[in-house]
Amino acid sequence: MRLQQLLSVLALLVTSCGDVKNPNGMPAKPTGQGQPQVLTAASTPKPDSAAAKTENPVMPADTSVTGAWLILDGSLRGHDAATLNQLLDPEYGLWVLEQAGGVPLVTRVADVRRFRDQHQQPLFALDKQLMTCAAPKPVAKLPAAACPAGTFAEEGCFVGPSAPFRALDFWKTAAIKGGNRNQAQAAQGRCVRGVLQTRTGYQFHFSKSAGVGGRWRLVFLDLRGKCR
Repeated sequence: MRLQQLLSVLALLVTSCGDVKNPNGMPAKPTGQGQPQVLTAASTPKPDSAAAKTENPVMPADTSVTGAWLILDGSLRGHDAATLNQLLDPEYGLWVLEQAGGVPLVTRVADVRRFRDQHQQPLFALDKQLMTCAAPKPVAKLPAAACPAGTFAEEGCFVGPSAPFRALDFWKTAAIKGGNRNQAQAAQGRCVRGVLQTRTGYQFHFSKSAGVGGRWRLVFLDLRGKCR
């Protein structure tokens, strides 16, 4: 009987040694099961790379003709042919109107890198003639120069309807390069809004792509100057 009691006391002592407690009666060390988990860089969940991808178009979206003008202005100043080419009307291209020896010269441009004007200058040579024009002033009608002086009642950069330009008839005497008269007249008929800079008298005319959210496209440049 005494031996059995002794063995019971020894078993109790061995069991108590496996759970060492502090003076407050709590375990001195937390068990492995109760330890908080530490997240390392390797264990931190990573985002889905496919979900993180977003579209990054070369040409930013434009919601107004002013937005399209800013793209044109920045492309000319930065000699950015890739962006400028995307601004052109994909169906009609860009048409450049010049005055060559008293005769209107109309040139179709499919790639701005290949265009040369009547003086063999690239389109980017316009950067030296551009006025600073972050936001063209909206007007009901684009101003016309008083000729032969070539002065405007108000100087600056203006945006307005292209109706007067669409009504111009210079086709009987015009020389056409890179396309034909029907194509050029169709492009002229698409012009909706134009930007005028009074320093040179140059006009930049834009069309609007069909459908909701259609983009503004550069379709005609009138580089004949103030008086022609």
